[in-house]
Amino acid sequence: MTEFDQKAATWDDDPDKVSRANAIADSLAKTIDLSKIKMALEYGSGTGLLSFALQDRLSNITLMDESLAMTEVAMQKCKERGVEHLNPIQYDLMNQALPESRFDLIFILLTLHHIKDTAVILQKFNQLLNKGGYLAIIDLVKEDGSFHEHNYHFHNGFERTDLESQLRFKNLEPISYEVCYEIGRDYDNGNQKYPLFLLVSQKQD
Repeated sequence: MTEFDQKAATWDDDPDKVSRANAIADSLAKTIDLSKIKMALEYGSGTGLLSFALQDRLSNITLMDESLAMTEVAMQKCKERGVEHLNPIQYDLMNQALPESRFDLIFILLTLHHIKDTAVILQKFNQLLNKGGYLAIIDLVKEDGSFHEHNYHFHNGFERTDLESQLRFKNLEPISYEVCYEIGRDYDNGNQKYPLFLLVSQKQD
């Protein structure tokens, strides 16, 4: 069982996570004309907080996460709320073949920094996008490594120029970048803020 499987049942109990999802949904809606998006994918969707925050703005969202427990929570939420246009599935893009579906928008919240080989996942996103489709990455601005607890071995956020270069190499042209949210953490020596960026790129051909 993974760390996220263990946290799934109580994930939505944190009001900060709920308010963060709502704020980021608003930022995303201001950056992209969501009324023109027919098929959307959230990768690393967890319990679906961000997708549920966007449910009135998008007509079809696939919620994809490799955690079974997180996916089960998202499925139960859909059932309880009678939501039929959100479709949670357990899926690991890094280790499974690409699904047949193609999307006009892929969005990924605080997941990219957990993926060691960003080049591979960005290439997969490129393949899953329709021409002119958007990739919206919401993640940590480069930080000092204090955001995560011990035994973390992936990315401590991202530098804008480095990530934009990776996107261009995968034929995804950056079109918008903004700091859209801050996560606050209390430590013995005070409170520290961790900014989140929203970087939107568009598939060129």
